[in-house]
Amino acid sequence: MSTKIHILDETVSNQIAAGEVVERPASVVKELVENALDAAARRIDVDLEASGLSLIRVTDDGEGMGSEDLQLAIKRHATSKLKASRDLLEIESFGFRGEALPSIASISNFSAASKEKGASEGFEIKSLGGVETALEPSAVNFGTRIEVRDLFFNTPARRKFLKSASTESGRVQQDLIKLALPQPEVSFSLRLDKKLSIDFPRVKNLRERVGQALGTGFLSESLAIEFEAPAAKVRGWAGLPGQHRSNRSGQYLFINKRAVEHRLLGFTLSQAYGSLIPHGRHAVAILFLELNPSELDVNVHPAKREVRFRDERAVLDAIRHALGETLSKASLMAAYDLSVSNPRAPMPSDYASYSFKSAEMRSGPSPLDGILQVPGLASHEISAALAPHQTPSQWMSSSQEASKADWPVPLAQLHRSYILCQESGGLVVVDQHAAHERVLYERQCRALENGDLKSQRLLLPQKLSPGPTAAVRLRSWMEALASLGLELQDLGGDVFYLLSIPSFMKNVQVPALLQDLLDVVGEELEKDPLDAFRREIAAQMACKAAIKAGDSLNLEEMQHLMSDLSRCEIPWSCPHGRPPLVRLPLEELEKYFERR
Repeated sequence: MSTKIHILDETVSNQIAAGEVVERPASVVKELVENALDAAARRIDVDLEASGLSLIRVTDDGEGMGSEDLQLAIKRHATSKLKASRDLLEIESFGFRGEALPSIASISNFSAASKEKGASEGFEIKSLGGVETALEPSAVNFGTRIEVRDLFFNTPARRKFLKSASTESGRVQQDLIKLALPQPEVSFSLRLDKKLSIDFPRVKNLRERVGQALGTGFLSESLAIEFEAPAAKVRGWAGLPGQHRSNRSGQYLFINKRAVEHRLLGFTLSQAYGSLIPHGRHAVAILFLELNPSELDVNVHPAKREVRFRDERAVLDAIRHALGETLSKASLMAAYDLSVSNPRAPMPSDYASYSFKSAEMRSGPSPLDGILQVPGLASHEISAALAPHQTPSQWMSSSQEASKADWPVPLAQLHRSYILCQESGGLVVVDQHAAHERVLYERQCRALENGDLKSQRLLLPQKLSPGPTAAVRLRSWMEALASLGLELQDLGGDVFYLLSIPSFMKNVQVPALLQDLLDVVGEELEKDPLDAFRREIAAQMACKAAIKAGDSLNLEEMQHLMSDLSRCEIPWSCPHGRPPLVRLPLEELEKYFERR
């Protein structure tokens, strides 16, 4: 009787493994560069031709290999990083499975030449589609040089699904940048068809390497992070709120120098930034975490791009607290750059002649009447309103004093929508609606924590079908949601009816809001959605109750508003991510008017 099951040929097994490990030329570069880093290389050069399909060459000055190690290196499951199963519990190297080189060799014309430090000669081994040739002496320098030619020549299906040459080259560049970022002590170069594309000389620290890789502009528009928790040490840079993007391409996460992806990183960053960025936009951040290797599992993804934490909540909380602490300590007032305008541009003649008509304009109607309002100013000397910022305002009562040092002092209202303020650094323009929204939002957040919320019954219940998996999570939230005025009826399966909502959410598509939350929030991270709904409800309340554009304010009301804003935890953003304040720096004003 013939058997149906048989053992695969080793070449076929390697090609199957290659399908998991080697998706595209960037995968080859990643595996080879990681091997070079494991070999303690201090210089790594990558050369590509035809986006890596014709040639991928990686040269390093690492420890190198002797002839016996070189022969074993392209055998499956041959590795220098592990010796026993217990070593899997504390992996500190990039590679450890012994799969990369044999997988790459099985789908290419492969050669590896290496020379150990202190050895008198080097050796080279070649392989075509996984079939080895004899080992030969080589004149290679100390270190290792690996060449991969004709990638996927014997797996045309894989080659057919590759993207355009520019896309594949771009992926190589992105992956090499991620490999270089946490390794400032190593120099990296990349040549595409003999043209230098990346050149990162070794530098002293992470800041300099981040500047090389992401540009000094990123550093100037970000905040440095230094935070240590029992679960993890967090370093890095958090982009200023105004740097938000439409996708998560600006988010980098490194665990023990390994570039990884984590499904909840984006959500954690959104929680940390809160209302500092608009809904639907994504923060920019580069985070370097240091963990005990025994606290994470890097062996959960074929390409080792994902990790699993022993205590996921503790690590994500460390990230959230690190960002929260950094953002809360920073002054995030936006500054307007007057250099975008031409200070020498000709001005209309009527404006240019104002300085010669001051007496006439004081005696007649002003073109600013009804636009610029300084309530109550007529009964005071003009010089009092224009006193230096450090001088306390004569209108400011003790109950209206700001809680922050050098806080903007209101002078006037512009177009019944903006408050013009003075501070030591220049002129500050305040959006009165956005500022009042922030004040009310934080008040409502504190009030909602006490559960004092009115709800209204829906005349027609709204149906919600989130899907089987999300339904399990929603079912566990029902009691918590009811405490916020969101009452649900469980009809079984994945069908629910929304019976009541908070009165201030009557104009909100609550079923869609629930569905979004179910899609974003991980079950392991957030067992109940109380905080998220408190924030949403508070934002709705604040928006409806806040001062509107067009509302006239007297000076005392402006002072009260600015005083209240100074007491906010995050005065730099309204609940929807818009900035309430913008500064026109005094230095820029003086340059604009050619005073310096």
